[in-house]
Amino acid sequence: MIESTAIKKQLEEERVFLRSSTHQLTNVITDGTNCSPFEAEIIANKAQEVFHLGDFAHINRPQAGQLIWKAIDSTHPHGVPLNRAIYKEVVLTFCNFEEDREIHRKYSMTQKRQQQILRMTSEAVDQGTYLTQEDLSLIIGSDIKTIRCDIKHLQKANDILVPTRGNKLDIGPGVTHREKAVEKYIQGKNPAEISRDMKHSIKAIERYTRTFCRSVYCQKEVHDTLKTAMIVGISLPLLNKYLDLHQRFLKDSQYAPRLKEIEEMDSKFWDTEIAKKKPELTGQKGIK
Repeated sequence: MIESTAIKKQLEEERVFLRSSTHQLTNVITDGTNCSPFEAEIIANKAQEVFHLGDFAHINRPQAGQLIWKAIDSTHPHGVPLNRAIYKEVVLTFCNFEEDREIHRKYSMTQKRQQQILRMTSEAVDQGTYLTQEDLSLIIGSDIKTIRCDIKHLQKANDILVPTRGNKLDIGPGVTHREKAVEKYIQGKNPAEISRDMKHSIKAIERYTRTFCRSVYCQKEVHDTLKTAMIVGISLPLLNKYLDLHQRFLKDSQYAPRLKEIEEMDSKFWDTEIAKKKPELTGQKGIK
């Protein structure tokens, strides 16, 4: 049988996906039980969430598709020469097998590379650092001019800010791609629509919106940002951005019904997490 370019591309993507922890765990469950592959995948995803593996890892240890990089500390003054900079080790997701595969299949290598840029720059900021365009060029293996063009395109097309060392001074007022996705979600768009608008993985969009819902709900119950960040499994700066976004939309009465729906959307997650975290949260108002 003659293989077309599209078929070859699909087979290549499928071979890459075989390296993902989800696929490996799914195979183990399928081989050891009477579960169908579909049921095994659901169990594998839930197991990773419960045991903090793969996308749900909360520890500073590289998972499959991740790497350790030394990035410039966010406290380093802007304008000071890089040879005097303070560097910190961070863990970056260079390749998210499922999300990158989805974007490559739907769009192109360019969109896949841009998704990598958005993901890694956000991860660096969450860990208290900034990546430079040169960092991204070295990690991704693209010319620095290509990286610069990608960043300009992302910022213009989506009206967002890509948080790199070069635009550190703009980080405060700028909106990141995660915040932009959540804004669209609050405004009534579903993850599939947001994914098409931003040419971003639907799995990533679902993760951003789900994390936002959890953040709002948990903060309402705990009334403590540090504990909420620990329960949801995100950085404190990201949590504060999500809560600020929630408060901003809360001031507009037209979004009241939608925000009410969001606040209650992830109560099942709360019930599960609070059972595990209860000893740590004893005495907090609102804990049952």
